[in-house]
Parts: sequence; structure tokens; C-alpha cells
Amino acid sequence: MKATLRRNLSKDLLRISRKAHLCAGKFVEKYHLSIGEEPFFMAITYYDGATQEELTEVVGVDKAMTTRVIRSLEQKGFVKKISDTKDRRCNRIYQTEKMKEITGSVTKELHLLDQQFTAGIEEDVLDVFIQTLFILEKNITAILNEGSYLH
Repeated sequence: MKATLRRNLSKDLLRISRKAHLCAGKFVEKYHLSIGEEPFFMAITYYDGATQEELTEVVGVDKAMTTRVIRSLEQKGFVKKISDTKDRRCNRIYQTEKMKEITGSVTKELHLLDQQFTAGIEEDVLDVFIQTLFILEKNITAILNEGSYLH
């Protein structure tokens, strides 16, 4: 049984991730956000004034994706891009009042969704699970950085 679980881990993680994205997408769409915009929305909430490169790193996507999402958030009136005063090549991304008005509601709803996702899981089991996810992410990042994919 354990070998089967390990063998299907990546497939299971992808399946669960897709379902979680569908649920989260339903929650954020009422705020005129897409599920692809949500991680940037939350990152900008915590890192208001970050550069696009910093947001790329925080969210963990490529620069092209960051550019597309920031453009969309800007068109929707959630963020504004301002050239960095020290380095004109960098854009800093700031929340608009429109974004600030809904941030509390979005954060609250996503927190409630997390509670629903983890319903019935004991706190100590959840702690171990989260630690395990961090280890998996670290291992996957190392594989990506080294380019040493298993064949």
C-alpha cells in the first residue's frame, strides 16, 4: 500500500491542487479576480510596493506570467505600476483603494476556505502534513534548479 501511495503522489497532488483551485476560483470570482490573479493579489497585499521581479519570486512563476497578471490587475483597477525612483527599469506595484477595499473580505473568505479544506484533520496531523509539503517543495525546487530530472 505505501509503495502505491508514493508512486501516485505527484498525480494525487495535481488532482487535489486542481480541485482546490476550482473551489478557490469560485470564491474569488465574485471579486472579479481569476484564480491565477489570486496569489498575486495576496502577495501585493503583504508586499505593497514590491517590484515585479520580487513578486515573480514570491509567487513562484515566470516573469511573463507576472507581467500578464499585473497588467490584468492594473486594467481591473486593483494595482498601479510606478517606476522605481532609484532604478527606472523596475516597476513597483502598489495597491489601489479599490484593492484595499476588498482585501479584508478576500482574505477572510480564503481563510474560511482553508478551514473547510482541513475540516476533520487534527491539528498535529495538519502540522506534520504542512511540514511534509514544505519538504516536498524544497525537494522539487532542488530538482528544478539542478535540472536533474529522474528518467
